[in-house]
Amino acid sequence: MSNCTKLCTPLPKSQTSHIKICENTQQYVIDFLQNLLPPSDRKSIPDELRKTFIFNKIRSKRKQKVERGKFFSARKRLRLGLGRVGNRNQIKYSDLLPLNQLWLQYMREALGVESFTSIPKNPSSPNWENVNLQLMKADFHGARISIDRSRCPSLVGVTGIVIQDTRNTFRVCGTDNVIRTIPKDVVKINIYLDDGVILKAFGRELSIRPAERAVKKFKNSSIMLL
Repeated sequence: MSNCTKLCTPLPKSQTSHIKICENTQQYVIDFLQNLLPPSDRKSIPDELRKTFIFNKIRSKRKQKVERGKFFSARKRLRLGLGRVGNRNQIKYSDLLPLNQLWLQYMREALGVESFTSIPKNPSSPNWENVNLQLMKADFHGARISIDRSRCPSLVGVTGIVIQDTRNTFRVCGTDNVIRTIPKDVVKINIYLDDGVILKAFGRELSIRPAERAVKKFKNSSIMLL
C-alpha cells in the first residue's frame, strides 16, 4: 500500500510551479520539455516532434464482405407460383377500381397536368412529343384499356384493367372477372383516362418490360400498320 500511495501522490510544487498552462497543446508540450530537458537537448525538440511513425499511417486494407440479400432463383419462383395469376374467381374487377384511381393519379404526375383535358390534341402543339414520350415510358399496371384494332378479330373490344404488364403481353381483368392475355404486337389499344379522355397507342411500341421501358431512349419511328 505504501508503494501505491507514493505513485499517486502529486508532484511537488517546486517542479510544477514554473510550468504555464497553454491552450495550444503542442506548445504546452514544448514548454514542458524545455523546462525539464538539459539545454543541450532543447534544440532538437521541434525536430523530434515533426517525426511521424510510419506504422500509424499504414493500415491493412481488408476487403469488407458485402452481405447480399438472398433472392429466389427463377426456377424456385416458378415452383412457388410467384407472379402467377389465376384465370377465374381470384381477382374481381371491383377490387381493381382503387388501383385504377391510383394509376390515374400517377399519370397526372407523369404528364404534369392537373386535368387530362389539358393534354394537347394537335401534333403541332409544343407539348405533344413530351406526352407521347411519357406515355410510352409509363407503367400500365392499373390502367383501363380496350382493344381498338387487332390482327386477331376475337381480341377487338376486349376491355379491362391491366393486372400484369409483361414484355410481350397485357393481362387484363374484365368486368366479367375473367382474366385474359393480350399479345402486344398485334393490337392497337385505347387507354382510358378521366374526363372522357382516351389515348391510343400501338402495343408493339410497348413491347418492353416496364422497368426497362422507363429508362429507354425512344426514337421517332414510322407508323405501324395492323
